[in-house]
Amino acid sequence: MHLSSGKDIELKPLKLLKEEKHLSKKALIAMDVVTAHTEELECYTCHATWAPQCYGCHVKIDYSGGKSNVDYLKASHDQDIHGTTGGMRDLKKYLIPGKVTETRSFLRWEDPALAQNGEGRITPVIPGCQTTITVIGEDGKALLQNHIFKVKNVEGAGEEGQNALDMSPVQPHTIQKEARNCESCHVSDKALGLGIGSSADWTKTTIVDLMSADRKVLPRKTDEQIPAIPNLKYDYSQFVDENGTQVMTVGHHFKLSQALDKEQRAKLDRRGVCISCHIDIPEGSLGVSAMTHIAEMAEIEIDNKEHKNILNKILNIGANTQIIGGMLIILVFIYLVYTLFIKTKPMNPRNRGWK
Repeated sequence: MHLSSGKDIELKPLKLLKEEKHLSKKALIAMDVVTAHTEELECYTCHATWAPQCYGCHVKIDYSGGKSNVDYLKASHDQDIHGTTGGMRDLKKYLIPGKVTETRSFLRWEDPALAQNGEGRITPVIPGCQTTITVIGEDGKALLQNHIFKVKNVEGAGEEGQNALDMSPVQPHTIQKEARNCESCHVSDKALGLGIGSSADWTKTTIVDLMSADRKVLPRKTDEQIPAIPNLKYDYSQFVDENGTQVMTVGHHFKLSQALDKEQRAKLDRRGVCISCHIDIPEGSLGVSAMTHIAEMAEIEIDNKEHKNILNKILNIGANTQIIGGMLIILVFIYLVYTLFIKTKPMNPRNRGWK
């Protein structure tokens, strides 16, 4: 690479690093062995190790008490002969009825969720614009409260509409040499689009006060912490349910953008893998029980490294056993066919055909 400053930088491409065996085992598996990663994912899907995430954009427009707000768009378009805009002169000329304020539900700076971008590749996604509207009339009463608009006939929704809360594909520009680990995607509800685990029911008003065991509020006078959000049946961080149905828009402005489909989620989802083995440990079949007791008697310490070695050994033994077993079955079948139908039938000496 030749920089305009005159500095030359020599780079080593991944192919050369692979040939010189400079890649770690994790890197080699992720970028070379698992070909689906390089064929279907953006590089930054793994190497963007965090992304800013602003969930729930609460916009309030208040027309009560003669409140007003600056129309910054009109002011910016109002230019004089000197090239200065209205925003550089007197903003009072651009006041319009209604004061606009904006807040958000919560922020995160961590691993982003995954979805499909406008080019059909798996990519990080973060909240685009998750607008929830409250409008206060001139008389001080709410005309709309925590209202979420819907977009009809888009992204899996019919006439009832899809929640206009958008998750947007993004290149977070937080690239690091060391990628996010396997578990941060393959055993993560959030990566699948299922959210960060909030169990709150936003369609009901949230009141935090003294409660009985069955969550009945005991005081007669209480304050509402979070008024009900009627259209929000799931958390702001969840854009797909367990069945794969979208519950908000994903990259609405891009044709190919969508939540992960059934096939993509099946490849990604490895949650609960631990249970598949430990359901039979230590008191499973005779063989599992025997191995467990032998390990205890021998005082074998199964740390993380040893655990990985055991799994790798089981994989190879299982694969080889099934292949060899399958070949033996085929050979036995061929032998039986030969013995029963070929070897026992004598040849006709005249035409050497079969009797």
